Amino acid sequence: MRPLLSLNRLLFVALAWAGFAALALSVKLDWFAVPIAPPQGALTAADIIDRTPTCTVWFQAIMAVGMVCVAATWIWKRQWTVLSTLLTSLLCLTPLMYPYFVMIRSPVIAADAAWLQSQHNNLTWLGGDIYANAEFAGRGWKSKSYVIDTSRQLAAVNLPSWSPWEIGLHRCEDLMLWLGYSNTFCQFTRRGWAMAIIGSALLFLASLQSNGQLVFFRAGAALILFSVTAMATGIIGWALPFMASREIELASNLCSRREFEPSKQHLQRAIDYLPILSQDTYYVAQRGVLEQRMGIDSEYAMLQRSQTLETAAKYDQAFAILRPLSVSADPAIKREALRGVLRFAIQDFNCARFEQSRERFLFVLRQQPCDVKLIYLIQLQGIRESSPQTVDEMRGWMYTVCEKLNFGTVKILRAVVQQNGVVAAGMQQDADAIWAAQGKAKRP
Repeated sequence: MRPLLSLNRLLFVALAWAGFAALALSVKLDWFAVPIAPPQGALTAADIIDRTPTCTVWFQAIMAVGMVCVAATWIWKRQWTVLSTLLTSLLCLTPLMYPYFVMIRSPVIAADAAWLQSQHNNLTWLGGDIYANAEFAGRGWKSKSYVIDTSRQLAAVNLPSWSPWEIGLHRCEDLMLWLGYSNTFCQFTRRGWAMAIIGSALLFLASLQSNGQLVFFRAGAALILFSVTAMATGIIGWALPFMASREIELASNLCSRREFEPSKQHLQRAIDYLPILSQDTYYVAQRGVLEQRMGIDSEYAMLQRSQTLETAAKYDQAFAILRPLSVSADPAIKREALRGVLRFAIQDFNCARFEQSRERFLFVLRQQPCDVKLIYLIQLQGIRESSPQTVDEMRGWMYTVCEKLNFGTVKILRAVVQQNGVVAAGMQQDADAIWAAQGKAKRP
């Protein structure tokens, strides 16, 4: 029995040291990062920078303080205590709360991530550009290519249209989204968040032993504390979308009665409950309608005016408004204006107005250099204009962007730009380049 006991102790010591090491790494590494353009715009792929949520510093500080406190509980009695187990159970919960503060309460970075994810989906899903053009787009130097339009709404979360008493398994997706857990969050996580989860879990397991033996009542006490705390925070996270939805409904009713000022106040309360709504396309439009009717000449009202002109097919007049708004200091206005410019560029491309589409594509790329759909479109533009240099530049650009993303389809993206590289090499009648690009397309 003695060697086995010593082996148990060795195992728990290894767990403890591995847990402390992982937590130390989590304090130093990024937890979440979205690649964006610098303030002056990105002229090359090397100019791309990472934006991290401000809340990350607070979570890293909590993990650092928690790690010190857990170590102190062991030093105090030279063994793990019930307090050690309770503290590590709360440490386990801390990184699990992080997605909520990123995706719900850090609206600008969450909306940037949601837009990149939306563009990726628009490019790679079965009805997207890659698959829609797979059969005929290779003919005539991509002259048969037709670009799919981007989504009209950008929304990181959906507001509930159902009662809280109607919760069931079919509502699980919404419930998870309201806590921040989504494909978008997972696509931009970094190793620091994983290290925080792993480290806290290992420390929790290590703290369950005394003299090399498991103490099961500690696990029960920790489980109760973890469950109660998680349930309380979950209920708060789930309640806020219903409160925001109620405020939106009140704002709509007041607007229909032409009570614009109270309507705007309720709209602002909805943002206070759910900050991510401030970047939602429908919120931006509703605020623009209200300020337009109130006689306020704001950027929201100007953006709404451009939407009205676009609906009336007055595209040049709409673009004249969108262009200055696309460099706005308000992230929501800037993003929506750039989305409008991209819509016009896609229309130009599909109508073979290549001079206008090229200028607008490049304009948007400087502000959104990690938009994989846009990079793909500029490659198509280069092929249609017989510009192999553009195709090669965007091929390298895509490779740089893929290194900053967690998308499971990065190999598809690399293969597609290599296939376009084959076409560009064919334009130059370079057999060696064609062979090299074909090989990389098969093994991206």
